[in-house]
Amino acid sequence: MNKRIVIAVDGPAGSGKSSVCKRVAADLGLQYIDSGAIYRAITWFFMDKYGDPDKVENPVLSLRDVTFSQVFDSSGKSRTFVNDKDVSLLIREESVAKNISIFSENSEVRDFVNAMLRSWASKESIIMDGRDIGTVVFPDADLKIYLDASVDVRTERRVKEYSDLGKNVDENYIRNQIIQRDDKDKSRQLAPLVKAWDAVYIDTSQLSFEEVVEKIKELIKRL
Repeated sequence: MNKRIVIAVDGPAGSGKSSVCKRVAADLGLQYIDSGAIYRAITWFFMDKYGDPDKVENPVLSLRDVTFSQVFDSSGKSRTFVNDKDVSLLIREESVAKNISIFSENSEVRDFVNAMLRSWASKESIIMDGRDIGTVVFPDADLKIYLDASVDVRTERRVKEYSDLGKNVDENYIRNQIIQRDDKDKSRQLAPLVKAWDAVYIDTSQLSFEEVVEKIKELIKRL
């Protein structure tokens, strides 16, 4: 890119945000940032240090001497580090997922993370996905996109993801999980999931992965 740009991509769980953003970033030479991985990394850090994350009285104070970083390579892989330790696999453990809300719903922690993400974006062109990237983290992003898909399609995608990993899951259970996650994301008081007024809405239900990637790349090239 000839100029530094910020692309914010929001949307519900299973809409394809991460995989699409990684591909777009690799194709256009952007830096992909996985905002959700940072909250997972914070959760992992406190679980590793204290055992019980509920014991953390002042998380932001405890994070002042901790360094977080991400590396995204041209192959489309994103790795997350805590104090130079690669925790990319560790933060995907179910135990981390169960405790992440303790910190992701903490306003001071969110302010800490948002400041860090904005600092990263000040140095290079980025594309970032999440739930409140275009509404809270980067309200002045050069391009905002809201990716969506029907519950049935998102369920099929999640079931396939598990199947590709050799795991058999109950489709109705996954569907209910997605519905519950949607309700929680949209109704939470702190930074709820909502489409930014100036975001480009893309329903991926009837689109292939490649079609979504190309559509977003065309939008970016117009900037």
